[in-house]
Amino acid sequence: MKFKATQKNFSTPTLGDLLMKKSLLALAVLGAFAGAAQAQSAVTIYGSFDGGVRHVNNADAAGNSKITMSSNGTYNSNRIGFKGVEDLGGGLNAHFVLETGFNTGTGAQDGNLFKRSAFVGLGGAWGSLDLGQQYSVNFKTIGMYDPFNYKYTGIIPLAGQGLLTRLANDIQYTGTFGPITARAEWALGEQAGSTSNGSARAVGVGYSAGPIAAGAAYTKQTAAAAPNLDTTNWTVGGAYSFGAFRVAAGYARNEADTAAGPSNDRSDAWIGGSYNVTPAAQLSLAYYRTKLDAVAAGADARRNTIILGGTYALSKRTNLYADYDRSTFNNGSPSLWGVQPAGTGNVSGISVGINHLF
Repeated sequence: MKFKATQKNFSTPTLGDLLMKKSLLALAVLGAFAGAAQAQSAVTIYGSFDGGVRHVNNADAAGNSKITMSSNGTYNSNRIGFKGVEDLGGGLNAHFVLETGFNTGTGAQDGNLFKRSAFVGLGGAWGSLDLGQQYSVNFKTIGMYDPFNYKYTGIIPLAGQGLLTRLANDIQYTGTFGPITARAEWALGEQAGSTSNGSARAVGVGYSAGPIAAGAAYTKQTAAAAPNLDTTNWTVGGAYSFGAFRVAAGYARNEADTAAGPSNDRSDAWIGGSYNVTPAAQLSLAYYRTKLDAVAAGADARRNTIILGGTYALSKRTNLYADYDRSTFNNGSPSLWGVQPAGTGNVSGISVGINHLF
C-alpha cells in the first residue's frame, strides 16, 4: 500500500497578524481576571443629589429674610458613596463603605473627604463587626422613631442630638436575630495613658415586627481633656403603622457633668406622623421640643419646632418636595441654637426642591 503525501501551502504570518493574536490573548487574560474578581467581590457606587431653594425670615438681627440654595441637602443629605462586599465562604463576608458629602449650590466638599462614613468590617449570620468612622448607635436607634425618617436634618434637631451622629475610631457590632437588633460600640479616645478619656461607649436595642418599631440606646462619653468629665445620653421611642398612616414619638436626654457653673443638660421630645395620600404622594407633620437646662443663672432655654412636609414621587429614584417649618425660642436668643439672632424670637422657613437617588 502506497501513501501519497500532500503539501499544504502555509503563508508566513505578518506583523499585523502577530499583533492581533497578542491583543486577543491579552483581552482573554483580562477577561478571565475580571470574571474572577467579579465572582469574589462587587463594588457599588451610590448617592443622593438634593437641589432646591429655601426662604427664611428673621435671618438677622434686623429681621431681614433671605433666599438660599447652598446646602448639603435640604430634604435629603447630599452624598456620593462606594460600598463593596466580598464573599469569603462559609457564610462570612468582608465589606466596606466610603461616603462623602457635598454642597449643592457650590459643589464644595463637606468637610473631610470621607466625613460621612469610612469603615471596613466582617459579617455573617452572627452579625457584623465594623471599624472606622461610622454612624453611632444613638443615631441608628433614633432613626427608628423619627417621624421624618432623618429628612430635613438641617431643620429638625435630632440628627445632631448630643453630637452623636457619627463617631470616629469606632468599633461597632450589629446583630439582627428575628425582630431584635442589638448594637454595641466603643469609639477609641486615643489618649496616652487612658482607655476612657476621649472615648465613647454605647449599647442599643431595636424591635421591628409588623406595624411596630421601638428602640432604646445608652451612650457614655468621657472628655479627652482634663478634668475628663462624663456625658451620658439615653433615648427611647417607638413607631406604629396602620394602613396609610404612621405615627412616631420619642425622647432623648443628654446629661453633661460640669466642674462648676450652669448645667449643660439637654432634652428632646418629639411626636408626629405621616400619611400616604396616594402611592406617589405623602404628607408628614411633626413637633419637636428641645430644652437646655440652666443656660444662665438658673434659666432654662427652649426651642419648639413644627414642620409640615410633602413629597411627590416622579419615579422610584426622583421626588419633588416642599416644607413649611417654624421655630420659636424662649428665654435665649436664636443664636444659642445655631441661627442668627432675631428680635421676634421666631424663625420660619419654606423649602421646595427635587431629590434624586442614584
